[in-house]
Amino acid sequence: MSVGEDRYESFATAVEDQYFGALLGTIDEPGGAFTANRAGLATIEWWDAHGTGPTCAELIDAVFEIDDWDATIADPGRTAFERHEQLELLHRWLISYWTRVGTISFVPGHDDIVRPGRIDITTDAGRTEAE
Repeated sequence: MSVGEDRYESFATAVEDQYFGALLGTIDEPGGAFTANRAGLATIEWWDAHGTGPTCAELIDAVFEIDDWDATIADPGRTAFERHEQLELLHRWLISYWTRVGTISFVPGHDDIVRPGRIDITTDAGRTEAE
C-alpha cells in the first residue's frame, strides 16, 4: 500500500506541504475508510501472529510497507531532521485518525500497544487494492 496522492478538492490550503498533502490524500474518502480498515485488520493479524498488539511504528510499517519515506514524500526543502519530525507528526495524525474512526484502539501515554477496534466490512477492507 502506498501513501495517498496529493489530490483533494474539498478545500484549498494557503501553502503546499508535502506531508499535509500525504495525510489528506491518505484519509480522503473513499480510500480513507479502506486505509483505516486496513490498519484495524493489520492490528488483528498482528495479535494473531504475536499474541500482543503492534506498536504505532510497527502498525504504520504493516499498513504502508514503505522502506524509504523520503523517496515517497519528496521534500528537499527541509533538512533531514525536519523531514523526520514531519514524518513522526504524520504518523501520529494517522494513528489518531484511525483511533477516532474506531478501527484501532490506542491511548497515547497509556502504553505502547495498539489494540483492534471495529472493522467496517462494507468497504472491502480485507481486499488488496489489486483485487
